[in-house]
Amino acid sequence: MRGAFTLIEMIFVIVIAAVLSVGSFKAMQALFVRSAQAKAVGDLTLRSQIVLDQLNALLYNRVPNSVIGYTPGDICEPIAQLSVSRPVLEWLGTMDDDLLQRRYDGFVNMGESNRTTATLATPHIDATLNAATLNLIFSGSLDDGSDESFSACGGAFGWHGQQSRLSFDVAIGTDTIRITDTVQPQFIYEKFYLSDTAYAVARGADVSNLNNCSYDTSLLKDVANTLFLFYNYRPFQGETFCADGGVGNVVVLAEDVSAFRAENVNDAIVLSIDMNRSIRGSHATVHITKQKAVF
Repeated sequence: MRGAFTLIEMIFVIVIAAVLSVGSFKAMQALFVRSAQAKAVGDLTLRSQIVLDQLNALLYNRVPNSVIGYTPGDICEPIAQLSVSRPVLEWLGTMDDDLLQRRYDGFVNMGESNRTTATLATPHIDATLNAATLNLIFSGSLDDGSDESFSACGGAFGWHGQQSRLSFDVAIGTDTIRITDTVQPQFIYEKFYLSDTAYAVARGADVSNLNNCSYDTSLLKDVANTLFLFYNYRPFQGETFCADGGVGNVVVLAEDVSAFRAENVNDAIVLSIDMNRSIRGSHATVHITKQKAVF
């Protein structure tokens, strides 16, 4: 009776074990990649939805006729007239928090206002609002400001060196707003907006001066594919956002953003976001695209 394996038998056993090990590894790797892909799809889907919801909330409280597409280098177009997709979306925000706190109501008492002295009667406005950091903008004859939207890049709100002839410096008193601007409004409407900041959305790849912003970009894995929100700057006072050589603040909306687009469709703003993520340890890449309409 033989009491041991021969050398050839041992070699066969080792070869078979090696083949089984390689097969098992490949199977486990495929399972890992599929699991990582499913996790990435879920994560990117959630994060893209959060970003679009955040932008929806900000854009919902926009001055309607102020939205523009902008290419650094002073190429500016109103959102309703975009000839191509511009890399930067900008708009004036309304002071919605102050409105919700009832520090003003956004309406003028036309009967008690005095056009001669450019004084608007607006009951219950908080006289402590900082008029030095805000401008008054009328809603326009159709409330959405569509009559003036084509002037957004032609000297309406001060975008990128233009005039600010549709947004007005004011002084706030007891139940009154007095227009102190050297340019007086041609028409006075019952409804108005107050704005104290503009907003800009852009990817890092589409701006050239992030070093001008007070933000540590070393914390980001890929600055070019990071979507930023810029705020706390006032074009009606000649300012632009920090990554355009101006002032203000910046926050990160999302990483892994390969494209961001905005267009005007039937008076609604349609936002589109593309997100990509590579799966570690493989050549697989997850890609998702999501859209949201802002009315």
